[in-house]
Amino acid sequence: MPDSSALIYYAPVATGAGGNLWLVPALGGPPRRVAAALGGGDVSHDGRRLALFQRTGDGIAVVIAALDGSAARTVLTVPLEFWCDCPRWSPDDRLLAFHRAGVFFDTRIEIVDTAGGEPRTVVRAGWIRGHAWLQDGSGIVYSSSTGSTMAYPPSNNLRVVGRDGSGDRPLTFGDVSYFEPDVDASGRLVATRVHSRSDVWRFPIEGAAADNVRDAARITRQSGQIQVPSVSPDGREMVYVSDTGGHSNLWLAAVDGSSVQQLTFERDAGVSVAMPLWPPVGDRILFLRAHDAQIDLCLVSRDGGAISSLLPAAFGPCWSGDGRSVYFSREAGRIERLELATGAVTPVRSDRALGPAAPRDGGVLYFTRPPELSLGPGGHSEVCRAAPEDGPAQVLASIASSRVPLARRLHVHVTVSPDGRWLAVPLVDSTTANIWLIPSDGGPMRAVTNFDDRSVFIARSVSWSPDSRHVYAAVADTDADIILLEGILG
Repeated sequence: MPDSSALIYYAPVATGAGGNLWLVPALGGPPRRVAAALGGGDVSHDGRRLALFQRTGDGIAVVIAALDGSAARTVLTVPLEFWCDCPRWSPDDRLLAFHRAGVFFDTRIEIVDTAGGEPRTVVRAGWIRGHAWLQDGSGIVYSSSTGSTMAYPPSNNLRVVGRDGSGDRPLTFGDVSYFEPDVDASGRLVATRVHSRSDVWRFPIEGAAADNVRDAARITRQSGQIQVPSVSPDGREMVYVSDTGGHSNLWLAAVDGSSVQQLTFERDAGVSVAMPLWPPVGDRILFLRAHDAQIDLCLVSRDGGAISSLLPAAFGPCWSGDGRSVYFSREAGRIERLELATGAVTPVRSDRALGPAAPRDGGVLYFTRPPELSLGPGGHSEVCRAAPEDGPAQVLASIASSRVPLARRLHVHVTVSPDGRWLAVPLVDSTTANIWLIPSDGGPMRAVTNFDDRSVFIARSVSWSPDSRHVYAAVADTDADIILLEGILG
């Protein structure tokens, strides 16, 4: 509340389908439910109105209500394929700025008049992590991944842009990230500052979770960021993404970290290289190339050289067990298969399926059913098994979307062990991340790692050793502070 008399907070419901906004007195007392919502809200500067998001029959509604939740009216309706959050009132309470994001690397800050009308896109970036109005309402300070070419996660810096979209410029620089900026009435700027450094580690899977961390082997020694390793079928080499040299590229190394060599040489600041996948047979490495809010599937040989474009505007790939085809998606909720020899594309599933994973012996397909973006930060993803690949789905695990590393709009990404017994997945546990195993034929999940009170991030996916006894993961240790930045707003 503007007068600091109470706090407004969001709590998801147990079913995961949205949640509620609650009000609790700042000095203590019982909380009071205010309204159903899809995420956090914001109180107007006069302390009388609340901005929030609610699900409607045909979209997501930007809603303004009285502070007790009454007299609600819809300002704007956004299509269901988008996810909206972070409503922020302008200083004069005449405008609302909010985030709108889809499945891909495309997040926007949009502004809409509180009286209604069409929204105006002020700025776009791959990832936006919070924004705040300048004290005079002339513009917005926001956290943006612009300039970072690492995908999971990128570095975010603070920028400022006029409310008409003009004059966009950076306020901070470098590899340290700044999230969730806020500006008070006197113009002071605070933000969360996050520093991380990552390396590839090899973890045994057979011991207790804490013992597996103790017995892990550090493979690389980076000064920057490293992500998503993929181990060769013979277990001798691995490919990974690194920002060594100032841009995300694929690098190759022996599994002991020696004999490092660069495979791709991307320099365009508008392009990100991500998610390398070593095939079960052969040496053509599959990877993603993201640019202009589009993701393309590409191939590069283990020896480097020319990159070939396999499929434009596609995402979420995996190799078939025999290495002759690639599963992928071109739209949310559908999986297709590309035969490499002929170029033929075959539909596989259209039941909200994403993130395919195929075992070496074929005949089965694992995939994820994410919740609808419009359900807000709640919801659960289902990890499923189908045999044959287009057959009925068997749910193996239900995972809260809040446990997906980086953002709930990314689907849970499982990796099948070579022996076909396990699905490995990194998941967030409180303030850290750990690696979990799901039995491929059903049964309780179990933790491979327990980092205890360490603040750890594990990006997107992990890889297996050929004997299925170890997993390889890029582990980032992080630390965060809340800081005051003076003199940078001019």
